[in-house]
Amino acid sequence: MAEDLTGRRMGHYRIDGVLGKGGMSVMYRATDIRLGRKVALKVIAEHLTEDPEFRERFVDEARNTSAIDHANVVPLYDFGEVDGLLYIAMRLVDGSDLASLIKDGPLQPDRALALLSQVAEALDNLHERGLVHLDVKPANVLVTSRESTAEHVYVADFGLTRRGATGHRTRGGDFLGSPTYAAPEHLRGEPVDARTDAYSLACVLFACLCGRPPFQGSVPEVIQGHLNRDVPALTAQAPNLPATIDEVIRRGMAKAPAQRYATCRELIAAARQALSQPVRQRLPSVPVGPRSAGPVPPYRQQPSGPPSGYQRPPVSSSDPVRLRPPVPAGSTAFTSSDSAGANRWIAPVLVGVLAIGLIVAAIFLFSASDEPPADNNPGGSDQTTTNTTKKTLPSIKVGEDSGHSTGASR
Repeated sequence: MAEDLTGRRMGHYRIDGVLGKGGMSVMYRATDIRLGRKVALKVIAEHLTEDPEFRERFVDEARNTSAIDHANVVPLYDFGEVDGLLYIAMRLVDGSDLASLIKDGPLQPDRALALLSQVAEALDNLHERGLVHLDVKPANVLVTSRESTAEHVYVADFGLTRRGATGHRTRGGDFLGSPTYAAPEHLRGEPVDARTDAYSLACVLFACLCGRPPFQGSVPEVIQGHLNRDVPALTAQAPNLPATIDEVIRRGMAKAPAQRYATCRELIAAARQALSQPVRQRLPSVPVGPRSAGPVPPYRQQPSGPPSGYQRPPVSSSDPVRLRPPVPAGSTAFTSSDSAGANRWIAPVLVGVLAIGLIVAAIFLFSASDEPPADNNPGGSDQTTTNTTKKTLPSIKVGEDSGHSTGASR
């Protein structure tokens, strides 16, 4: 807009102040002097009012939208033209918009789903009437807690809603809508339907859970993102969310409309199911290859030295690997700190010594019994007196003289 209209009159509306500004319009706080009520007055930019095609669409779409009666749709009170300016008067919602709620960071998943489920109800109701919003974005989602204990949502800016249309572009080439949340077919000027709004709602869901839209940068960069780039992983920016939500976002933002969710309710139901899954703990990645010079992560720290009492032998490339520590100095194979292990060698040693002693005694005994007795009687005394146990052998005949016998002694 070329100038601020605050303090001026537009027909029976007194403009009290600016609520917000966009590329196509300015939203004012105004007072309906006839009825004495506060309204939100949207005044269309002058360069658009000069486009005959846009003016025709504006009137047709405003009439269609004014017939919508839904709890989550901002009621449209009036529309018209004053001094060459097109305007739409709608209900003034005492609250804030979703863009203000997420500018400082993402919402909690439960809160995001509670708000966006109301947006889905409003959009699907619009689609059942054959209309398409085509400008679903956080700034057009109004949130108030003044009307009930829970937060209530109104979807605003239905002034550009179209029935059976193609993407919004004027004859001058101006894109009507917000490229940040626009579907690819909308950006290309192709036919649009309910799935076009479902794509935009998936982008808004991404922004609510992440705190920023899926594609950022200049307008051409954002448009190229929607047209050609892969859908970014939501959990890469919000690791506290379950990985199943990434698949919901990918399907909701599919390039081809046939691959998306058929309705906005279906999209939010899939997101609720995905966000109810447990979050799996993601372990930090461990680099493969030479160890870096940085500190070792705590879960991989090793003891600073060998165990107490262990002497690590030097190892060279030619030495075999020792699987057991060397025996401490002064110990033998028969000694051990275990007393039971030492006592087990005593019995075998004693048995061996006893066996050797018996063998030696037996040898000496048999050797003594084989030697002849010593001649201790040189006078020729009778042997029977000295050895009572020895018997006299009978005489044996020698030669043919059998009548003579040989005595036992001379």
